[in-house]
Amino acid sequence: MTAFNTDQRTPLLITAGTPLVPGKMYLRLYQGRTDPAEEMDDWGFVGPTFGPLSCYVHTYCCNFRIRGGRDYREIWLGKCDDMIQWDGCYYGDMEVFIALNNDRA
Repeated sequence: MTAFNTDQRTPLLITAGTPLVPGKMYLRLYQGRTDPAEEMDDWGFVGPTFGPLSCYVHTYCCNFRIRGGRDYREIWLGKCDDMIQWDGCYYGDMEVFIALNNDRA
């Protein structure tokens, strides 16, 4: 079972806690902060999970494009300095992974 967000602006955003489909590709953001200038003493917060994905494209170390399924739903993740910017937050790390049994967003 995969629950897709019905918001057309973020069609690949998976609701936190939702079970992921084993064998499908996802992207998750980590080391979150709300201020890009914040000095991190810890790992920050875990960000959103996107998927399932059919494609992940990284262009000129600037833009990240993720695409899902046959309907070509697509999201672009921007870059701010050396972080990924999404929904007013900044992330220092991301993971592209294949979901295993019992993985959750």
